[in-house]
Amino acid sequence: MKMNHLLHILYVEDSEFDREIVADALRHEGFNCEFAYVATKQEFKEALEGFPCDLILSDFTLPSFSGAAALELAKAARPDVPFLFVSGTIGEERAVESLKRGATDYVLKDHLERLGPAVHRALREAQERAERLRAEQLLRASEERFRQVVENIREVFWLTDPDKKVIHYISPGYEKIWGRTCDSLYQSSRAWLEAVHPDDRPRVLDAALTRQSRGDYDEVYRVIRPDGSLRWVHDRAFPLLDASGKVYRVAGIAEDITRQRTLEEQFRQAQKMDSIGQLAGGVAHDFNNTLTVIQLHGSMLAAEPNLTKTGGESVNGILRAVEHASALTRQLLTFSRRQAIQTHELNLNDIIEGIIKMLRRVLGEGVTLQFSAGDIPPILADIGMLEQVLMNLAVNARDAMSGHGTLDIHTGTEIISEPGARQNPEASAGRFVWLEVADTGCGIPPENLSKIFEPFFTTKEAGKGTGLGLATVYGIVRQHRGWITVQSKVSRGTTFKTYLPAVSGQVEATPVAPVEKDVPGGTETILLVEDERVLGEVVHSILESYGYRVLRANSAATALEEWEKHQGEIDLLLTDLVLSGGMDGRELAEALRAKNPNLKVVFTSVHLAGTLGEDSRPEDGINFLQKPYVPRVLARSIRNFLDRPRAR
Repeated sequence: MKMNHLLHILYVEDSEFDREIVADALRHEGFNCEFAYVATKQEFKEALEGFPCDLILSDFTLPSFSGAAALELAKAARPDVPFLFVSGTIGEERAVESLKRGATDYVLKDHLERLGPAVHRALREAQERAERLRAEQLLRASEERFRQVVENIREVFWLTDPDKKVIHYISPGYEKIWGRTCDSLYQSSRAWLEAVHPDDRPRVLDAALTRQSRGDYDEVYRVIRPDGSLRWVHDRAFPLLDASGKVYRVAGIAEDITRQRTLEEQFRQAQKMDSIGQLAGGVAHDFNNTLTVIQLHGSMLAAEPNLTKTGGESVNGILRAVEHASALTRQLLTFSRRQAIQTHELNLNDIIEGIIKMLRRVLGEGVTLQFSAGDIPPILADIGMLEQVLMNLAVNARDAMSGHGTLDIHTGTEIISEPGARQNPEASAGRFVWLEVADTGCGIPPENLSKIFEPFFTTKEAGKGTGLGLATVYGIVRQHRGWITVQSKVSRGTTFKTYLPAVSGQVEATPVAPVEKDVPGGTETILLVEDERVLGEVVHSILESYGYRVLRANSAATALEEWEKHQGEIDLLLTDLVLSGGMDGRELAEALRAKNPNLKVVFTSVHLAGTLGEDSRPEDGINFLQKPYVPRVLARSIRNFLDRPRAR
């Protein structure tokens, strides 16, 4: 057998004769050899370090060195190089012991015909070991690359048997998405399925057992994590076939698409709200036209001198219904962002400070109100509308807490980047002032979260709410070029966060918002008549916050009862023109002024015409306050009217 490549041999031998006969024997076998001869331990050590040997041959017995010591040094320094003993004195027992210690083979000097085949075999086995080692190294490198990929990607890579009874591999992404350990899945191969939402589980199980092996498994389902949070998963599978074409493994990849689904849902919701807003605005506008016709005709009928008492009551009923419908249409116009808006540069903290005392009264003693003011720039806003936002959110929170809990109000500033703005279809990039209102109430079920800003959606009992409070908040915030987000957990509470564009510059030391703090109050006694409970509570709180003593009545009948108890103490009557119970505000005022002609009266309503008559004007001692109004307007009107003397 000829060998074309040069074979480098390190030979431990002190005999020149033996060196020659071994070299001749190898050349006779066709080996092209280059020898490095050594005879001492030091020479051998140096050769191991500097000579690129393919084979080591060694005598077993040398004058100053032993073959056993050479073997030990060779295995430590060059473990992959074949080591053969060529000796005449090794003996069978020592030869066997040498093989156990790592020698490749041994050849007796008087049987050198075995040397060639022994070297061939040793080199072949060394080459096989080297190739196997390289393959193992390549495999380990490949496995390491695979591990780095699957352990650092967000997706979950998995490998199972076709029957889903054994999990052969699951990547660490499983723990991030499912919220459970990989070990728990190895211990129970169906643990991943137990976390799938009950409504999706039968479909996913059937698909996993039937479609994965076919190669058409492509499922989207929900996973419930141990903390109760929900994740959307897109799961795909690919069958692996053996040489006979039989499926022996199933590989798959599961991706968390919660963010994508959330953005899609937000986009659909934004489109839905815009559509509802357009519809609501159109309906409100057209409906207002119809209401105006009804109102005008009703007012003319009410002015007829020959109208019967029954007819008059019917007309008054029509007009009261028109007032109620007008209030609803105004809220719809606000929701659809078609309500007139008057903006000023102001500070949101000042608005909250100005209304916080009244908010405490509205919330009641059972609710703890906490306000944390951030360092914020001014905004361009309508003060009355923002006060309405605060009031609606506060009342909504109070009802959610059943009058007991904590309401936290926070303000701050945030710069929204372009990527951040893309997380919400209604958001935009820039610098924003945010208002956060968080309660500890009952929370909102997930199935209702997407509906809470829709007009007339309410979970309250009939007669307890119109479902326009949050719709109005939504409309106001959007009309101010902002947006609102909500986070809620059942039984733990709800947080509303509104974002309003900031403006550059600084607000004046005396901004628009806290003007009502400069309006003087008083100690006079006011008889308040308002049949809308929530509105009556708010007005009551406002007046008390200015120092007035307030007697409350929800109908003309109860107002007359209060008059009989406190007639000598009442300085002013504040009544809605439209009251339930048979007697309206005007009739009530006439009845009370018949008892005390000096009594001052302030009527409130959506507008004056239609209740006092189209061309009517309030007589001396009577004033009119148009709804809606903000607290400072109410306080200023009451104070100014109390201080104004009556004309003779």
